[in-house]
Amino acid sequence: MIAQRFASEARRFIAWADGTASHDAMQAPVALRHVVALYSAALALPQPWSEGVSAVHTPGPALAERLNAVKLRAAAIPLQHYSEIFSPQLLPPEAPVVGDLADDLVGIYADVALGLALHDAGSAEDAIWQWGFNFQIHWGEHASSAIRALHCYLSQEDPSGLSSDG
Repeated sequence: MIAQRFASEARRFIAWADGTASHDAMQAPVALRHVVALYSAALALPQPWSEGVSAVHTPGPALAERLNAVKLRAAAIPLQHYSEIFSPQLLPPEAPVVGDLADDLVGIYADVALGLALHDAGSAEDAIWQWGFNFQIHWGEHASSAIRALHCYLSQEDPSGLSSDG
């Protein structure tokens, strides 16, 4: 049930990000809603244990084309680069670095798409491990950075953008 719920949200994110659901240009409010929904669904995933997981899975060649499509579509969002720190737990804080929203969306897409391919092939345990493990070590960081950057952009540039259907 958890795998199916996450797979549904992953499928919505994938179709939006690569344009298979709509060829409309990406917009910041819609991006924020998709990333938040995916992040929220990931919080319900079980801890990614390695028992029962098959061999390492590698993405197919078609993924590179889809990642490029995501990157090109993300260029339509007016927010591209933003300031961020890697770890808010470090005191004193590190110097900020430049975040890249297109890179965030591509990073999320790559990890989620690989898990979705495993899920669709009938490897639910492998999919859950892929989604959960990479959420903890990779795409969760991209998602939380994108959420913060999009939230700040929308609240400062267009306060109504946080609730519009855009």
